[in-house]
Amino acid sequence: MSTTAAVDFGVIGLGGAWSFHGNSCAASPLVRFTAMYDVNYRHAQKMARRYRANAITPYRDLEDFLASGIEAVLVTVPHACHEEVVAACAAAGKHVLCEKPMATTLEGCDAMAAAARAAGVKLMVAENHRFLPAHRYIHDAVQEGLIGEVLLVRAYEGVNEIAGLSQPDSWKGDIVKAGGGSFMDMGAHKFATLEWILEDRVEEVTAMLSRQGVNLPEKGEDNALSMIRFSRGAVGEVVVSFTQQTTPFNSLEIYGTQGTILENHAWERPVLIYSFSKAMGEHRREWYGPDLEHGPFPHYYTISVRHEDEHFAGCIREDREPEFSPEDARSAVACVLMGYLSARTGKAATRGELMELAEKEGTWSLYRDLGEHIPARPGLPEVKRMQPIGFDHKRAEEVMKKHDLDLLIATSPVNVYYLSGLPTLPSAPNPILFALRNMYPNVVLLRRDGHLALFHWALFRSTGEFCWANEYKGIIGQREARRAVWSKLKKWGLRGRRVGVESTAPKYLTDHLAQKDPDLEVVAADQAFLDLRVIKSEAEIALIEKATAITERAITACVEAARAGMSDNDFLLLGKKAMLEEGADGWDHLTLSIGGSDPEAPGLGAVAAEGDMLRFDFGAVCKGYVSDVNRHVVLGPVPPEARELVESLVKLQEFYESGVRPGVNIGELNGKAVSYYNALRPEGLTFVVGHSIGLECEEQHLFGTMGVAEGCFEKNMVFEIEAWEPFLDTLIGVEDCYVVTAEGCRRITTLDKRIAGREGA
Repeated sequence: MSTTAAVDFGVIGLGGAWSFHGNSCAASPLVRFTAMYDVNYRHAQKMARRYRANAITPYRDLEDFLASGIEAVLVTVPHACHEEVVAACAAAGKHVLCEKPMATTLEGCDAMAAAARAAGVKLMVAENHRFLPAHRYIHDAVQEGLIGEVLLVRAYEGVNEIAGLSQPDSWKGDIVKAGGGSFMDMGAHKFATLEWILEDRVEEVTAMLSRQGVNLPEKGEDNALSMIRFSRGAVGEVVVSFTQQTTPFNSLEIYGTQGTILENHAWERPVLIYSFSKAMGEHRREWYGPDLEHGPFPHYYTISVRHEDEHFAGCIREDREPEFSPEDARSAVACVLMGYLSARTGKAATRGELMELAEKEGTWSLYRDLGEHIPARPGLPEVKRMQPIGFDHKRAEEVMKKHDLDLLIATSPVNVYYLSGLPTLPSAPNPILFALRNMYPNVVLLRRDGHLALFHWALFRSTGEFCWANEYKGIIGQREARRAVWSKLKKWGLRGRRVGVESTAPKYLTDHLAQKDPDLEVVAADQAFLDLRVIKSEAEIALIEKATAITERAITACVEAARAGMSDNDFLLLGKKAMLEEGADGWDHLTLSIGGSDPEAPGLGAVAAEGDMLRFDFGAVCKGYVSDVNRHVVLGPVPPEARELVESLVKLQEFYESGVRPGVNIGELNGKAVSYYNALRPEGLTFVVGHSIGLECEEQHLFGTMGVAEGCFEKNMVFEIEAWEPFLDTLIGVEDCYVVTAEGCRRITTLDKRIAGREGA
């Protein structure tokens, strides 16, 4: 019995991996689990009650957990969360044992290692295969030369993860949350083990990925085969499967110039060696199975995990570095990422090519299109998922972290559509979901990791044809909406957390949440929704461009048709007809004035006369995305004063244009522009409005009469600059749409800014 004091561990994340560690170390003299934290506090309480080895305290708050008396933390959260959780533990001065893979990107691996170094704590990735007695024996046999120089290796691991792959809300196999599928999940085991056994690095990987059992678009490969080459010339293959229809097992074959090693965890004696080496003594030139600590599944897992956890505890007590270093763990992740790069390019990928990608784009970029390079088995039914038009889960995570939100709840038609694709807008082909939004509510729940749950009017049967939410369910009425939201909030372990809602959220829903959980912090999160939507995807920009082009053609039609005797109703009909004929789904606004008529209330019968100035301010809609274009025409010659005013306003607009680029402070640029115009026209009475545009005409005011937004311009922001001056009994102005590019900004509108004259019309 060891006299070394046990290390007190806390554990973060209480899923399946925790059970192996808890069971393996229940009787360990070196490892003692004393604290638990999980995002679902009720689950942590349940796991603490079930643990029999010693008393264990569940914590509701992570900070309190880290402030407890624990010396080390076992991290068993989803792969994509490793970086953030490990950094928090290290900053609290805790040594960290983190489940494999180290991270889903090289950048994440580097950040974890840097956090541990900065805090002066030990970090080890829980690679239990490194500590399996069978693998220990194989490592020593290879390094002692019992099979000579290694020429060929073949490694396999298989489990059945079809249940997790089939659940949209499970992180298992999710390309983003898990960092790919089976190749990352189990390939990390294989590469870490092989590089250690051979004491060599894999330099080249050719991978073939496939969806064989489940065809969900957000899930990665369930089967993967790869050919590999080591730096000293050995070649091999790594094969992994999530669809194996037996209990889990691993196998390994190593062929050398003087012998062969075979291993299979399903065997009673897991290792067989055939060697020509004299060091084998009486077992030379015969199959020999050494007597090793082993047991069939799940026992070989608990054996290896116990050795692994006790090794790390010993490193803490004796102040030595773990055998399995962060560099080793990072290399295993690099091998998997080489495989994903190979799947993208269709050829072998080298470590050097991966490093080049890391410098140029970051290895996270491999996940952007990984799903496109994972073919499905012919005949495997596809679980269809629409691709989001604008919603981006990575940006959602950043925005929610910025606003310190654990959950966002959307109920307004605009945000429900943005998050899920459910056609709730008034411009939808059948705007029934918009019309019934109060009686039959539609609700979207957005988790910080980007997972979406949609509750929609139950009679709507085509959800899968329109929506990209991870999961959706039909509801009828407010009672079911309350029940569904609360049930999901509980399941996700978000009791007592910080939940963002729109300021227009239904009172019946917010009151219900407050009644069910008084500790729940429900806050207005309008700005979070705006922050989500302000950066546009390429698809969104294309829709805004299309809507703008349609609007310009409708305005052009009105300008060309303008003549004395036409009424505002005539122009309204012409504008609507032109928009629909050009392919718009509808219109956001049809603002127009004739002379001094009210531009906000056209249709009162105002009739154009010779000399009148007409203003057309239209906005077509394409798949919910809005445009906003304004132009003037005079029935006769254009007054010189009006022409001069427009020229000045154009110069002001161009001043803004020249100053916009990513990183430029919005308020500072606006201040400079106002000063410029005051110097240009000291007598001017202009007002300028800058606003982002997308699913709403004026999503967010950037500068103008509503104030100035904080922050800077960012790439792919789409915004309007409109500048106005009083002229006679109306306003005269220019209004154009822009998109921020990497170098500056690009104008989307194309119409001539000058006032058109229609002499003789």
